[in-house]
This record gives sequence, C-alpha cells and structure tokens, in this order.
Amino acid sequence: MAPSPRIQEANSVSLVELKALARKLLPKNSILLTLILSEPDSLPKVVALAKVELFVKLLHHELT
Repeated sequence: MAPSPRIQEANSVSLVELKALARKLLPKNSILLTLILSEPDSLPKVVALAKVELFVKLLHHELT
C-alpha cells in the first residue's frame, strides 16, 4: 500500500524558495544555478539533505 499524500508531503522538502533565491543571487552563468534549477520542486528529506550539502560545497567553490 502506498503512503498517503499527507505522509509523503511530511517527508519531502520544497526547493521552490531555494530556486527563487538562486535566481536572484547567482550569476546567470553559474553552474550551481543551473544545477539547482534542474531539480524538481520537491524532494524526499534524505535526498534534499544530500543535495543541499553538495550545493553548499559548490557555492563555496564558486565564491573562492
């Protein structure tokens, strides 16, 4: 039996605000911007955490 939509929603993270922030703050030629915008609007928490850790590393690389 598949989990209910409410349970799925509780176990997911929205990337909509991150995408908006990336569009606003990152340069148009940023690889990080391209990567963030290519993600779906919502991801399971575990997947989102792993990707955000990668995004932070890439941001650090782009800023140095």
